[in-house]
Amino acid sequence: MPKLICSKPLSVALAGAAGISFLVSNPAKAATNCAFIGTIQDLIDAGSCVSRGATVTYSPSFSGFAATDFITITTTGTLTPVTGVANSLNFSLQGNPNPYASPFSGIFNYSLAAPMGRSIIDYTSALSSAANMGNNAGTFDLTGSAGTAAATYVPINTAQGATKTYASTSVLTDAFVASVGVTQGTITQFTQSFNFQNTPPEPPGPGGVPVPGPLPVLGAGIAFGYSRKLRKRIAAA
Repeated sequence: MPKLICSKPLSVALAGAAGISFLVSNPAKAATNCAFIGTIQDLIDAGSCVSRGATVTYSPSFSGFAATDFITITTTGTLTPVTGVANSLNFSLQGNPNPYASPFSGIFNYSLAAPMGRSIIDYTSALSSAANMGNNAGTFDLTGSAGTAAATYVPINTAQGATKTYASTSVLTDAFVASVGVTQGTITQFTQSFNFQNTPPEPPGPGGVPVPGPLPVLGAGIAFGYSRKLRKRIAAA
């Protein structure tokens, strides 16, 4: 009578293979480069985009604007938009296919995060138009936690709003509401501008000694285990 062949090695192999398959995680989705964001719909689809470490994230709310309206997001700073660090960021909205003509009003919500190791200094709103021989009127209120940076366009080519500066030097991210309107003629684009700076280090404690940060959970556990062993050695000596 023939002997049954044990199938355990095969089972183990299958289980091992299944285990390997289970442990392999899906690669993280690469962040979208802001250079590839051309319309409001592009930003909605991407959710957010990054340029020189600065991240613009769409908040699910806008009115007045069309999803096909153009968006241009650019940064200045070191190296390239992919590898560099931003010193400033400009975010413009333009009508598509035509500029924004009176009567028009729109609201666009989004958030901005500074590059790693940097914080947001301030923000400014601006309107510009070369249409209708400059005989236009409009407003742009850009509101963040520092207040409203308002720009009012009168018959000139550009209207630069007041700059809102943060009281804190460590604002890493903020939510913004861009509220715009055209009451006369045509406005070509609405632009919001931001500046970044290096985030200052934590202030020193008494006597000028830096205040230590909290230990990571793993580090705290290792330190506790080491001190426990040390106490046992001292007791045994």
